Amino acid sequence: MNRRRLPAAILSLSSLLSLPSLLGCHRSDPPLALDAGAQTRQARIFMIALDRGAASSPKAGCGGNAKAVEVELPVAAPALRGSLEALLAAGDRYESAGLYNSLAHSPLRLERLERTGAAVRIYLDGYLELGGDCDGSNVLAQLTETATQFRDVDKAELFLDGKPLLELLDGKE
Repeated sequence: MNRRRLPAAILSLSSLLSLPSLLGCHRSDPPLALDAGAQTRQARIFMIALDRGAASSPKAGCGGNAKAVEVELPVAAPALRGSLEALLAAGDRYESAGLYNSLAHSPLRLERLERTGAAVRIYLDGYLELGGDCDGSNVLAQLTETATQFRDVDKAELFLDGKPLLELLDGKE
C-alpha cells in the first residue's frame, strides 16, 4: 500500500460541526449513558467496516461505515480519555474481524483534553500516515464518533501539532 505521511493539524469546531453532513455521518446509536469524565475500565472505539455495514451505521470514507468496538482499558480512566487513547493504540488488531483502522500506522498521542460545556478540545501530537484515498475521511469519522459518543459531548475540536486537520487532509497546509 502506498502510504503518505502528513504532518499534524487542527480540525476546527465549525469543520467538525459540518463533518457529519460532509461524510453523511450520523450517530446510529444513542449516546452512551456515560459521562465523558466518568471513570471506567470499558471503552468504545470506532473502526471502519469495509463491508459497507448496516445502513444505520455512521458513514465513513469510500462507502465504509464507522462501527463501535468494545474494549477493556488496562486501568480505570475517564471515559473520553480512555476511549481516545484506546483508539490511538488499537493498531491493526481488528483486521481479522473485517474492520479497518485508518489510524493504525499513525504515531499519534493524546496530549490533553479541554472541556467547555458539551464541547471538547482534543489536543494530539505526532503525525498522520495515510494509506489510501479514503483514509482522511475515515480518520475524521473514527475520531469524531469516538469523541462524541458520550451523552455530555456534542462537539469536538481536534488539534494536532497546531495545524488544521481538515485543511491538511484537503491538501492545504
